[in-house]
Amino acid sequence: MLTLTETAGARLVEKLDKKGAADDSAIRLVRKRRGWRLRVDRPATGDALFAHDGRTVLMLDADASQRLTDRTLDTRDSDSGQKLWLRR
Repeated sequence: MLTLTETAGARLVEKLDKKGAADDSAIRLVRKRRGWRLRVDRPATGDALFAHDGRTVLMLDADASQRLTDRTLDTRDSDSGQKLWLRR
């Protein structure tokens, strides 16, 4: 299963707050042709949920969860600030 680092969890909270997301919403990782995209969504039955400081911040459907087994969602510094990235 995907591992969520503390820094990635905090970054997801920042993203949710910036978007004004409802308390029952979180970020969903969605597979696209050219990689993964993030979108605010509400959990569905069967989703894997990840929390940071008591708030659900990330969710994966069964397919995404399987594809991201043994991966870690982390952050790295860039010229424009901290960015989320998937590492092995």
